[in-house]
Amino acid sequence: MTRAEETAPRARREYGPLISVGVVAALLVLWWVATTGTGAVKPLYLPSPEALWTAVTALNTQLLADAGATLGRVLASWIGGSALGVAVGLAMARTRWLMYALNPIIEAVRPVPPVALIPFVILWFGIGDSSKLFLGALACFMVMVVNTAVAVGNVPPVYLQAARSLGADNGKVYRTVVLPAIVPEILSGFRIGSALAFAVVVAAEFLGADAGIGRLIMQASRTLNTAVVLLGTICIALMAVVLDQLISRISAHVTRWAAQR
Repeated sequence: MTRAEETAPRARREYGPLISVGVVAALLVLWWVATTGTGAVKPLYLPSPEALWTAVTALNTQLLADAGATLGRVLASWIGGSALGVAVGLAMARTRWLMYALNPIIEAVRPVPPVALIPFVILWFGIGDSSKLFLGALACFMVMVVNTAVAVGNVPPVYLQAARSLGADNGKVYRTVVLPAIVPEILSGFRIGSALAFAVVVAAEFLGADAGIGRLIMQASRTLNTAVVLLGTICIALMAVVLDQLISRISAHVTRWAAQR
């Protein structure tokens, strides 16, 4: 590898964050120009930064309480659903009869949007936190069970054969070869599941909740308070980005042994 080829990836890593910050700054400037600067966009269609700040100061601690309620539901459903999905996926990949028993059910339910089940979930659990946690966990479970089963199937057979040739039994092969090999794909699934959990939990909050960003957005939309609607949307995006970055950094640390591309 030449010096130029070695320098190119390093340059991309150094200038990448600057490009990202520049794009965000450009969008913010464009937003201000389109709303406050020129008035080309009506406040009803896109609130100005000043209107957004007014909404922040008006809501004050209520915004923090609603954001905390939504984040708590997302974390609980994401952790619970993901853990169960990984466990079931590993069991399906290891036990053939279990794969045949559960795969048709999972494949039939997986394409169904969790929000389509909201009427049934409300009947089963009511409009409390249980219904929102169930829907969020269901979405994460479907992602992780398929992701885990596929990851196990993608482990190169030569790894398994090499371990068995050295005297490892099936249990040891699973613990020392299969599980470490699927860690990167499992962690990638966690990132997908976290974003899906936000989408499902907030959608469930639209239909009824005593607190949460979804409830805040729904109440504001009824009075066409688009500043609060936009504020709620930004809060969801910020929380999702922070959680995704946290998972990404943990993943990079845990899988630092993996080959870097």
